[in-house]
Amino acid sequence: MNCQITHEELAAYTAGDLDARRQAEIDQHLPGCMECRQRLELLRRIDTALASLPAVQPSASALLETRRALAEITRPKRYPEIMTLAEAADFLRVTPDELGEVSEGLPAFELAGQVRVRRARLVEWIEQREREFSRQNSASWVAMSRTRGFGIGVA
Repeated sequence: MNCQITHEELAAYTAGDLDARRQAEIDQHLPGCMECRQRLELLRRIDTALASLPAVQPSASALLETRRALAEITRPKRYPEIMTLAEAADFLRVTPDELGEVSEGLPAFELAGQVRVRRARLVEWIEQREREFSRQNSASWVAMSRTRGFGIGVA
């Protein structure tokens, strides 16, 4: 294919979902591009076939099962009060190897030969690191904003 029109754009064109400028560009492109015309015809046939399918009403149990699955997927992950290092890494959204790079300051303890982290202490540790980061970087942020002109002309 030599043109730059994507399948998604042709589908949007078929549905009338493009802005007027892009719609006009495709209108001008189509007479000279057999491949796009064929793809467009196929999309229109697919739309017609889909429109002819009977509407399906799912059962109440199927709806309930779907809602439960969606709730489970979208529910925030709950972490235990005492976490393994892998759970702590997941909580911090880093890999276990990345967590290992900062582990000397990590508020951890050993229990039955395993390293554990208390969630509340981990949150305190994060807050402490945030304060340190803010102190260390506040001057550089101000300097950077002045050199790049941030804030100029802002009321």
